Amino acid sequence: MSDKLLLMIAGLTSLTWGLTGIFVRLLPPISPMLVAGGRLFIALLAVLPIILLLQNRQHGLAIVCKRPIAYVLASMLVAYYLLATVAFQLAPVAEVALLLSTPPLFVLVLRWLYDQHPAMIELLGALLALVGMLVIMLPKIVLNGQLSMQQVWGDIAATSAALMTALYAFAYKKLAEQGKAPEASGVALLTFALGSFVLALLFAATASSADFELIDSRAVYLFIGLGVLSTAIPTFGFALASKRLPAIITASISLFIPLFAGLFAYLLLGEGLTPNFLLGSLLVIAGVIMIIRRANVKTAKVDLQNS
Repeated sequence: MSDKLLLMIAGLTSLTWGLTGIFVRLLPPISPMLVAGGRLFIALLAVLPIILLLQNRQHGLAIVCKRPIAYVLASMLVAYYLLATVAFQLAPVAEVALLLSTPPLFVLVLRWLYDQHPAMIELLGALLALVGMLVIMLPKIVLNGQLSMQQVWGDIAATSAALMTALYAFAYKKLAEQGKAPEASGVALLTFALGSFVLALLFAATASSADFELIDSRAVYLFIGLGVLSTAIPTFGFALASKRLPAIITASISLFIPLFAGLFAYLLLGEGLTPNFLLGSLLVIAGVIMIIRRANVKTAKVDLQNS
């Protein structure tokens, strides 16, 4: 596969992940467990036939399913999907997408807790990202009426989702360093299956007839778009890009998601992008880039020493 095609896949991954909040907001106001569970179930249906046709993948999936740690990792991702859905339902799409791009900040904290002291450039990046968050949120807090409790809970859910992603990335990297990490695409498929089952049970325990009454043919099409375009395709596109492209390019995929999400939200939902949000977004993204670049340089040096 050529580098040009891989770069196109990376761009498509950012684009389709950026559509996630649009699909969620266009759906009727139904339970987030139904939205997240339906999203994962449709993604499972979309990728399962392909996986079963590839014998090596099928064998890899069987191995993943036998490993308890894979279920722990998959549970983190299921929590991410549910929390992200709640966030998109409650807060502006661009704001949620930006918060979902901040896992490197949490990874930095996790590394510090494990006595891996961050470099000065990483600390400066974290400070810059936090200043960006303040630039976005402070005017809404100071000006009465611009920050509702609904939006606060949405931002909390988005931050919690980012934390789940960071925990997954940190745990997976530790396992990979020990040679114990399960195959990534197998974990993704397990996430789809486990999430579909668990969220279906939770929804069944709390379901109301109103949730079913709101689902029409339009909602079904939106579910298919959410499950296929914004879940199955970008999940495996990211896995493919991660294996073949330099780490700095792979890391950039997540940084472009808020930009696409903000553009789609403006064009399709009419959500305005204030000057404070644009300035704060630039600061947050710049801070995350500083952290990612430092991590990539460190990884490259280790690879060079081991070669």
